[in-house]
Amino acid sequence: MNLRRIEQVNHISKQFLNKTNTKIGILGCGGVGSVLAELLIRGGFTNLILIDYDKIDETNLSRQIFFERDIGKSKSITLKKYLLKINKNVIIKTVNKELNNKNVSKMLNEVEFIIDATDNFETRFIINQYCVKNSKNWLYTGAIKTECNVCLFYYEDNLFEKIFKNFIKNEKASEVGILPSTTFMCASIAYLEIIKYFSNIKENHLIKIDSWTNNYHIIKI
Repeated sequence: MNLRRIEQVNHISKQFLNKTNTKIGILGCGGVGSVLAELLIRGGFTNLILIDYDKIDETNLSRQIFFERDIGKSKSITLKKYLLKINKNVIIKTVNKELNNKNVSKMLNEVEFIIDATDNFETRFIINQYCVKNSKNWLYTGAIKTECNVCLFYYEDNLFEKIFKNFIKNEKASEVGILPSTTFMCASIAYLEIIKYFSNIKENHLIKIDSWTNNYHIIKI
């Protein structure tokens, strides 16, 4: 690594370290959400809100960070306990409710940056509309089969509904399957985008990866 590159990395690190106490909301504590939450805590972030009303199922264990003893338990509460074992000094709040148009403002009011780790576009449209209205930026993630999608949306651009303006069929992992490495890959890519965002690096692109075919697309938006 040359001196120029070292200087760039050091500058990014300083920018990032000043933002680690930002209150981040993660919607969905399953495949992508649980892994990404762990990466954030291990990476130095100290303030998370975990939002998920679902319970852990046996089929989740292949692609999420939970254990057999967790089956039947709340995903958000179980994830919180797991993360506190990594760092007992972090602040983690859980919300065990399904987000909808009626409660979105109350659930996300104190959140400063929002991560979508859900599995349906109905919720994503609600997130986007809330963010545009309340001047908040958010990160879209999607993982299914062997495919990963990640994109950071800035509220002032309002590009989500322009890109996904047509109805998109929701595919469930339980129905079409998902390679376990897909959720970890998606969470890792998302984590890097978050680090760049909090280092004041603005990149407007949609990242699409298919690990099976080795296809990697970066689409400028």
